[in-house]
Amino acid sequence: MMTPTPILEAPLFTPSLLQTNRFAARPLTNAQLRLGLDTIAANWQESGLALSALPPLLDLTHRYRAFAASPDWREIARAHPIAQQLLKDPLTQAMFHRPTADAPEAELLDLALAHPSTRHRVAQATPLGLKVRLFTHELETAVALRERRRIMAHAIDDTISKTPKAAILMLGCGHFRALELSMRAGEAGRILAIDPRDACLEVVRSQNASITPIETLCEAPGRMIARPLRFGRFDLILVPGLLDGMEDPAAGRMIAALASALRPSGQILVAAMARGIRCDGYLDAFMDWQPVLRGEEDMQALMQHAQGSDIASRVVFHGSNGAMLYGTARRRG
Repeated sequence: MMTPTPILEAPLFTPSLLQTNRFAARPLTNAQLRLGLDTIAANWQESGLALSALPPLLDLTHRYRAFAASPDWREIARAHPIAQQLLKDPLTQAMFHRPTADAPEAELLDLALAHPSTRHRVAQATPLGLKVRLFTHELETAVALRERRRIMAHAIDDTISKTPKAAILMLGCGHFRALELSMRAGEAGRILAIDPRDACLEVVRSQNASITPIETLCEAPGRMIARPLRFGRFDLILVPGLLDGMEDPAAGRMIAALASALRPSGQILVAAMARGIRCDGYLDAFMDWQPVLRGEEDMQALMQHAQGSDIASRVVFHGSNGAMLYGTARRRG
């Protein structure tokens, strides 16, 4: 079985003790939230907008996401003057004002990845926005997304090195930035990229024109559940972000369907945001993003949907900073 070798990228901020769930808390009031935000904003101004004043914002919003007495705590946070300063960050602004509340669009993911295609957008930010970007660039989720790209690129190269003319499927590919990091993609027999947005697939085609095995298909990934074999079988199936927008029943059906589309020795690699991340309240309040967060036991339960006597192994592991979970299932050779 391919074992990804994570490339460590340490986050600026370490996980909170609140993640351990060892401490009970009384319901927190909106008045306490306003006071906390006032204090953080004042400290930030007094420090000359130094980033060292902002980590308490992660702890405050993390606590409110877990223990708020009122469900309108998000609106209270968004109405506070500090929110307008945070929205000067290109990523926070783009996430909060995205057209729909679904999983982030590929262009927004590119901002988290610090992809070169976003340089013009970042260059338009104000000096304050650039300073806040240093803060959001090092959020544990952003660090984990960049590592996810490298892990999936490694999976592509590892599969191709072991399987001549390998067939690879990327489901919900977005801009398929992992392919740009691959060193051996041109040696694959077939690479199928599926996404429901043709604009994303056009980027995939233009950015990877030299990779002749690549095919693109504009289709909702969920259709794979009903007809998993309609596109053939694969040596590697990658699912980078679909689980963040799927509840467990649908996610389980998806994994079961994809497992049936594996070739002998083929492998699924799926990723999901982990429960307990310190920045979950920031994502919720200031980016209006509420991905489905999962624990290790949740991912293990999902991978059990890869059924059959020919399933050789199922493995669940965390990324290097704990903010991303990965699940693999491999068919016997």
